[in-house]
Amino acid sequence: MEKKHNRLSWIVEIIREEPVSSQEELLERLHRKGFELTQATLSRDLKKLQVYKAPGPDGAYRYVLPAQSEPGQDNRREPGYHALEGFLSLEFSGRMGVIRTVPAYSHAIASAIDQAAFRSIAGTVAGNDTIIFVIREGYSPHQVREELLGAFPGTTGKLL
Repeated sequence: MEKKHNRLSWIVEIIREEPVSSQEELLERLHRKGFELTQATLSRDLKKLQVYKAPGPDGAYRYVLPAQSEPGQDNRREPGYHALEGFLSLEFSGRMGVIRTVPAYSHAIASAIDQAAFRSIAGTVAGNDTIIFVIREGYSPHQVREELLGAFPGTTGKLL
């Protein structure tokens, strides 16, 4: 089990430190670190870590870590700053909210919001660059904004 934990830690470290665009590329880097594993094992590891692909600043897709991506952590409990990478704006209309994102980021952001299990948000629906969510009864847009700021502090300027 320690071997797996060590491997998962290295996967997180590699993805944090340098852009990785394919499993083959990541597998090669892990082999250079002395890990012997198959592509199937790596695929399971990426799923366990909830790694996803998103476009980088240059538009090329790369692996991205969800918030709090440390082996053994429950990522649903504490979302963090980079889970909302690609966030552009937030606005409200009645009991609904609309989040605008960079194209192709909306699914990752909606997933981070859903996993955070906010008391004020009933659920999200994501398109390519837009997320719509429903505000639960008894909550105001101000309370939703405060919950989002508490969970994703890196979006402060865009939520105000």
